[in-house]
Amino acid sequence: MVTLLASLHILIGFLLVLFVLLQDPKGGAMGVFSGGSSSNTFFGSSGASNFLTTTTKWLAVLFAASCLTLTYVTAKKSGSVMDSLPAAATRPADVPPPSPATPATPDAPVQEKAPSDAK
Repeated sequence: MVTLLASLHILIGFLLVLFVLLQDPKGGAMGVFSGGSSSNTFFGSSGASNFLTTTTKWLAVLFAASCLTLTYVTAKKSGSVMDSLPAAATRPADVPPPSPATPATPDAPVQEKAPSDAK
């Protein structure tokens, strides 16, 4: 299910980029579809502009909907990866917790308390 939705999302994204790039930045349609300004073209005199604009709007809506759908489908209900581990796996029973009084390494000198200057 997720693979199908992800593939559809990629296809919609690709088509959205394609249709945005086909539009003329000045508001007219690409010359392939409108053929200049003649009225006997594939989409008519202003049909390509309306077609590209409308298709781009619907592709943008579909892209947003597929984003939300993929987010909803892939969202996990648990808060953490650690929630799925058993409680005994977090700290083994035979290993005691580290004591603050013991040095971190066996060769490290133990710091002695400095004498206080109380008189």
